Amino acid sequence: MRIIDRYLLGRLTLPFIVGLMLFVLILLAEVAYNISSTIVGGRVSAELIIRYLLLRTPRAIVWSLPFGTLLGVAMSVTTLAHYGEITAIRAGGVSFTRICAPLIVAGAVAAGGGLALNQYVVPSTMEAAQQALADMMMTQAVVREAHNQFFRDEQGRFFYVRDMLPAENLLREITIWTRNGQGRISEVMVAQSAHLQGTVWTLYDGARVVLDERGGLGAEVEEFASREVYLTRALQQYYSEHRAPAEMAPYELQDLIEVRKATGGSTQQLEVYLHFKYSIPVACLVFAIVAAPLGNRYARHGTYVGVVVSLLVVFLYNGVRSWTLAFGLAGSLDPVTAGWAPDALFGVLGMIFLAREG
Repeated sequence: MRIIDRYLLGRLTLPFIVGLMLFVLILLAEVAYNISSTIVGGRVSAELIIRYLLLRTPRAIVWSLPFGTLLGVAMSVTTLAHYGEITAIRAGGVSFTRICAPLIVAGAVAAGGGLALNQYVVPSTMEAAQQALADMMMTQAVVREAHNQFFRDEQGRFFYVRDMLPAENLLREITIWTRNGQGRISEVMVAQSAHLQGTVWTLYDGARVVLDERGGLGAEVEEFASREVYLTRALQQYYSEHRAPAEMAPYELQDLIEVRKATGGSTQQLEVYLHFKYSIPVACLVFAIVAAPLGNRYARHGTYVGVVVSLLVVFLYNGVRSWTLAFGLAGSLDPVTAGWAPDALFGVLGMIFLAREG
C-alpha cells in the first residue's frame, strides 16, 4: 500500500466511525422507543434492556455502514480539498480517480462486511434479541392487535394469521404449512378462527389436507369443527418472536418464499425485502463513489460541506428507496428492480461525477 493510500484511509477513519456510531445510536433509540410499551412500569431490569439493545446492535450496524461510509468519504475529501492537499497531490501527477481509489475500496470492504454481518451474525443476535424481548414480555400483560402476520415455530411449521384481535383473544383466518424431512410441504391446515389459551390454540371450522410427493392434493382431506394445536412456547413468546419480513434473515426469507411458492401464494413482497437485504449493504460502495467527487467539488464552501453532502445524499437515496419499496410491495415493480434501482441510479450518477472530476 502506498503512502498516499495510508494517508487517505487515515483521514477517512475518524469521520467514518463518527457517522457509523451516530446512526447506530439513532436506530437503537428508535428500537428503545418501540419497546417503551413493554418496559412501562419499571418491572423490567436495566440489565435486560441493555442486553436487548446490544443484541440489536449488529443489525443497526448493517444499516449504519452506508451512512458511515458516506460521511467518512465526504468529510475526508472535503477537508483535503479545502486545504489544497488534493490540488498538491494532483500536481504530482496523481489523477483524482486514483486519489479516490482507496476510499472506494474502503466502501467495498464496508459493503462486504455488511453482507457478512447480515448473513452470519445478525440472524443469531436477532434470535437472542427476540428471546430477551420475550423475557421482558413475561413481566407484562402482552396483547396487541396485528394483521397479516407470518411466523415460524420451533418445529419448522409456517403460520399465517390474517387478524389478531386481543380484545376477544381471537385469531381469524389461519393457515398452517407443515414440511416433511425433505423440506417439501406435506400438510396444510386452514381454519376460520382460533382461540388462544396458554400454549394451546383451538382451531374452529377448518380442514386438514395431506399433500402427495409432488405437492398435489392427496387422498386425505379432513374437515373438523374444532381442533387443538399445541405450541411449546407461551403466548407472550409468540408475540415477541414475530418478526416482519424486513427483520428476518436472508435465509429465513428464502425459506418463507419457497413455502409460499410451493403452496401457490404470492411471493412478491417477500422477494422485494430479500433484495433489499443485499442492496442496503452494497450502498456503502455506491456512497463512496458518490461522496468523493461531490465532496471535492463543493469543498470551497467550507470543511463541513461534507456533512451537508452526506445529509443530502442520504435524503435523496432514502426517498428513491422508499418509492421503489412502495412500488415493489404494490407489485408495480419486479423485486429485482425495486431492490436494486436505488443503488444502480446513484452508482451511475457517482461514476459520472467521478469522471468529470477526474
